[in-house]
Amino acid sequence: MKSFILLLPLLALACTPAAEPQTVHDGQGRVRAQLERVAGKKEGLVRFLNADGSLRTEGHYKADSRNGAWTTVGLTGDTLSLLQFIMGKKEGWQAYWSPNGQLLRMERFRDGEPDGPLYRFFSDGMPRQFTEYKEGIADGHYIEWYKSDSTAIGRTAGHFNQGKRSGLWHWTYGNGNPSYCGKYVNGERNGVWLKWSPEGKRTVTVFGSEK
Repeated sequence: MKSFILLLPLLALACTPAAEPQTVHDGQGRVRAQLERVAGKKEGLVRFLNADGSLRTEGHYKADSRNGAWTTVGLTGDTLSLLQFIMGKKEGWQAYWSPNGQLLRMERFRDGEPDGPLYRFFSDGMPRQFTEYKEGIADGHYIEWYKSDSTAIGRTAGHFNQGKRSGLWHWTYGNGNPSYCGKYVNGERNGVWLKWSPEGKRTVTVFGSEK
C-alpha cells in the first residue's frame, strides 16, 4: 500500500501533458515571441520581443488566458505599462507611463471592468482627468483638464450617476473664467444654463431642456 501511495505523484506527472516550447518569427526570420503550450493552450511565461531582440512585453498565460502581472518596457528598459490579470480579465490597479518615466494613466479594475478611480496625466505631469467608476460605468466625480496653449488650462467638472450626467456641471476657459454652467437631471440638461465669453461677459442664458 505504501508503495502504491508513493507511486501516485509519479503517475500524475506521467499523465500531465508536456510543455511544448514555441518560437514565433516575423517575415524576416527574427524572433518576436517565445512561449510554451500545454495541450495546445498557451501556458506559463511568454516574452514578446522587439525587432532587435530586446524585450518588449513579458507576462504569463494560464489555459490560454493572460494571468498575473504583465509588463511592457521601452527600448531603454523603462517600464511603460504594468497590468494585472486574473484569467484574462483585468484586476486591480493598472498603470501606464511615457518613455520619460512620467505616469500617464492609472486605474483600478474588478472582474475585467473599471471599478474605482481613473487618473490621467499630461506628459508634463499636470492632471488631465479624474473619473470614478462602479462596475464598468462612470459613477461619481468627474473632472477633466484641457490645455488651450502651453500655459492655459481649462476645466470641466461634474458628477455622473450610473453613467448619466447629474447635478451641476461647469466649464472654465484656460484663463480660469467661467465658460458654461448648468444642471443635468438623468443625463438631460435642465433649467437655466449660462454661457460667458472668455473675458467674463455673460452672453447667453439657456432655459428648459435644450440639448
